[in-house]
Amino acid sequence: MAYDEQIIRLFKFEVGLNQESKIVIDYERPPDSEEIEKAFDDWNEDYEHTKKIVSLVKYLRDYGNKQCDDIQSFIS
Repeated sequence: MAYDEQIIRLFKFEVGLNQESKIVIDYERPPDSEEIEKAFDDWNEDYEHTKKIVSLVKYLRDYGNKQCDDIQSFIS
């Protein structure tokens, strides 16, 4: 799918198996929620969805960290 606008990735989580049969976790943590909030406020302090986006970023960070911890407990 082609996009005319730039897409900012908020979250990436991938788990794979390498050639040595080891679990590989590729986790790109979300940006810092305070930085996101500041960027939106600097852009448009009246933007109505800033708090929702900041909450989503916090949720994704907590979710990703929990998933990493859970996977580590399985493979340890």
